[in-house]
Amino acid sequence: MSMRPVKPPYRLLLVDDHKFVCEMLAHKLALDRSIEIVGIANHGATAVAIARAQAVDIVLLDMALEQEDGIGVARQLLEAQPGIRIIGLSVHDQSYYPLALLELGGVGFLSKRTSARDIGEAVRRVAAGGMAVSPEIAVFLATQASGSPLERVKQLTAKETEVLGNLATGLSVKEIALRLGLTTKTVQSHRNSLRKKLQARTDVELCLIAIKAGLVDIHRPRAPEEPGQGSAGATGPRESDRGGAQGPEE
Repeated sequence: MSMRPVKPPYRLLLVDDHKFVCEMLAHKLALDRSIEIVGIANHGATAVAIARAQAVDIVLLDMALEQEDGIGVARQLLEAQPGIRIIGLSVHDQSYYPLALLELGGVGFLSKRTSARDIGEAVRRVAAGGMAVSPEIAVFLATQASGSPLERVKQLTAKETEVLGNLATGLSVKEIALRLGLTTKTVQSHRNSLRKKLQARTDVELCLIAIKAGLVDIHRPRAPEEPGQGSAGATGPRESDRGGAQGPEE
């Protein structure tokens, strides 16, 4: 389902086994009044305990914790707080971590070479309901889309292409329906058609195809949602809402 925007201050948990690096990043991010550091953890178990004890909006999670698998920690965090938003961090841009985290339910992945300023922007983007991915990791993710879907994308109708671009920016079925002036049933029909034509099983795969086809810029901040506007911003796949109020038919 699509994530709703979080109201500031955004409650942020930092998880990294390098204590000095973690504390330095926390100090820099705390200068942003829209961000509240609610915890620093150097171990996965500590992070999960914090998530169980208090409300956390967003987690910056080092995927290569000492003697711990980041994906396993992410899974435990999501079990502790199902609505939590996880942004992965790694020095390894081309590894199984980015795609594995997104498939699990993560909302972003950043290179550890990313500046504190850009990490802060990523936190705000995710808080707004979008997705945040470093450029170099986005390039790698684009290569993970199975086969060569570009020719299949060219065969889509104009409306299907428009729906695909909006799905890839993280909008829900209801949000796309309002934006494009369609019913939710029509948008769901387009999404099902896209999965069949592009041979994609999930919205994550649809997003990877959209990135590879150049239909969405996932590095640009997501703009506030207003019905009737065109797609904007850098986000990623979320499972769309089902049902809800309907707009005008196509």
